Amino acid sequence: MRTIVVGSGPAGIYTAITASMESKVTLIEKEERLGGTCVLYGCIPSKGMITPVRYYSYLLDLGKAPSLTFDEVRRMGREASSRLSKGVEYMLESHGVEVVHGEGSLKSGGIEVGGQRIDGDFIAVTTGGYREKQEGILYSETLPYVDLDFQSVVIFGGDVGGLEYGWMLKKIGKDVTIVDKNTSLMPYLDKEISQALTNQFRRIGINLLLGKEVKKVEKGKLETSDGSEIRGDVVYVTFGRKAEIRGFENLPHDNYIKVDDYLFTGINGIYAGGDVIGTHTAHHAMYAGSVIGKNILGRKTKFDKTGIPYVVYTDPELAYVGEMKGSCVKVQMASLARPITDRMTSGFLKVCAEGSRIVGAQAFMHDAEDVISIIAMAIRLNLTLDQLSEYVAPHPSYIEAVTEAIRELNQQK
Repeated sequence: MRTIVVGSGPAGIYTAITASMESKVTLIEKEERLGGTCVLYGCIPSKGMITPVRYYSYLLDLGKAPSLTFDEVRRMGREASSRLSKGVEYMLESHGVEVVHGEGSLKSGGIEVGGQRIDGDFIAVTTGGYREKQEGILYSETLPYVDLDFQSVVIFGGDVGGLEYGWMLKKIGKDVTIVDKNTSLMPYLDKEISQALTNQFRRIGINLLLGKEVKKVEKGKLETSDGSEIRGDVVYVTFGRKAEIRGFENLPHDNYIKVDDYLFTGINGIYAGGDVIGTHTAHHAMYAGSVIGKNILGRKTKFDKTGIPYVVYTDPELAYVGEMKGSCVKVQMASLARPITDRMTSGFLKVCAEGSRIVGAQAFMHDAEDVISIIAMAIRLNLTLDQLSEYVAPHPSYIEAVTEAIRELNQQK
């Protein structure tokens, strides 16, 4: 049996290594380096930049005078990307996956790359996304690599990329303005969380121009629908990525390739996963790759998005999972021992339950990623509040916010 995987992002990697247990796998990647958008341009270089700025910020808060330049931050982002890309190469090699570099396209049930046709029993389309770029504008993909000195930046879009890079650039000493059509940041989250996030960004000195419709983007400026101009040394646009369907237009699609619950396109053993089907996070894509691989091997597995968390790597972190409905409780960080010892008392955790089970949670706090991940696992495994009451968290820890929330929810039953 032979499987062809097109794209070496998270979905492609995990499809390849899962299918390789019982199938010969050929992976096709158009870039010289492996890893896709996440490793090369997105979540990996961005975290490689954000983490040192976070430590730098902590030292400033303690009254110290550390030294960190934006050039150093960008270098650390690029180094993280390079190391992870090489790690992907070694991982695929260790699983016996053949890698072919070139742009693949679907031709009569096979994949054509570099004028050569490759046939397989199964095909996984994990081509990710792309962006149509405008000259003179910065994007998340370019920020770690651009050799450009600037002091002021106008960020068009208060989404995840805008928040993470906006926070980082402000903390490294840049003048940051975020422009968004919504009247608060992340307005689809719980109102208290959205407001806390908005207030925190204003508190650290980020200029928020909210409720603004942008009608024109140019080098160094935005023009809004009311005729005003917002200027900066650079403009950074955070959104606008599209599914990379080019070469696969014959598959069922609208803006994204259409798949069923098993990530099957319905055509000739062809599956699809990752950004190309509209999931947009690396961990969704990794899970999708695992699901595709299992289905290729005949282990019928659904792509179940229940309880998959989301994280925004600002400081405090923002993380969320599930739906905020039913009976809800809030745990303030100022009420817990560890945030007090760490001087990280800003923020809170909010958890909601219906009947005997947690259905959603959102946190704006230090270590929100870890806290929400525990709740996400509880949701995904369908654990009851009674079962969760047996969980013992370490002390002192931020995870105690979870046990406090569970205790309060059990008292409300």
